[in-house]
Amino acid sequence: MRLSTPRLATILTVGAILAVAIPLAAARSMGGLATPGSWTTIADYTFNGRAGTGIDPSQWSYNTGQGIFGTGEVQDMTNSVANVHQSGQGTLAITALRGRTWTSGRIRTRDNTFAAPAGGELSVSASIRQPAGSGPGYWPAFWMLGPGQWPQDGEVDIMEDVDSISKHSAALHCGNLSTVNSDGTTGPCHEHTGLSSGLQPCPACQTGYHLYSVTIDRRDSSDEQIRWSVDGQQFFSVSESQVGTAAWTRAVDHGFSIILDLAIGGNYPDSVCRCTAPTAATVPGGTMSVKYVSVQQWRPLLGL
Repeated sequence: MRLSTPRLATILTVGAILAVAIPLAAARSMGGLATPGSWTTIADYTFNGRAGTGIDPSQWSYNTGQGIFGTGEVQDMTNSVANVHQSGQGTLAITALRGRTWTSGRIRTRDNTFAAPAGGELSVSASIRQPAGSGPGYWPAFWMLGPGQWPQDGEVDIMEDVDSISKHSAALHCGNLSTVNSDGTTGPCHEHTGLSSGLQPCPACQTGYHLYSVTIDRRDSSDEQIRWSVDGQQFFSVSESQVGTAAWTRAVDHGFSIILDLAIGGNYPDSVCRCTAPTAATVPGGTMSVKYVSVQQWRPLLGL
């Protein structure tokens, strides 16, 4: 991990704001008023290791096992460099392979404190190329997970695609599983689907790198928001008022860890392909490639 100039905004120091008029890029509009503040990069994960090497164990850990994640996946998540390795060209490769069984990889940041500060914002982004042309069952994902119980303590899905269909989706998972809604889902986030964008077209997402981002916005304490974007274009949002303060606070107002994984099979791919994936048409060797993961915070500058 390294600290660097933010990828999405320019850091503004207190001294600069005292010396010059506040640039519009540093002011966040809320309720008709512009609030001065600064973006700071708090984590910048890059993958510049030698070809064939594993992840940096000081920054990432492996989640391993088969059938333990509760989503019906069929692969065995391993810590093998065959499934998770650095390319030697500045990217991380997560590859799904088939031998006697399917294997793949799932990694998680050791830091689980990535949070939107009270009155501020958190932005988490990754440059990703999805697996290309590999068939039913592929399930690449970039997401954030809160501590403790699921879904009460929150899950923010930043990018998910299934079945190699050149799409993407986002979702918030929250609340309890005991209250049954009229549509058969449970709780304020309508589990197990969550409050989802649904699959959105992404025609070039399997042939090139795209920037998948989420922003948790706590500037308005009466109605916080989460917004999702691809290449800077917002496509989905969820607000506190949609789920209620108690469920939102427990799910959102705390630290998260960040997860990258490539699953095979499971509830989501099956529901989209209307099949039991993977099938005979599913080709092993599909790879999710990641250039970097960047985490930024925006904090209001007080007392000026």
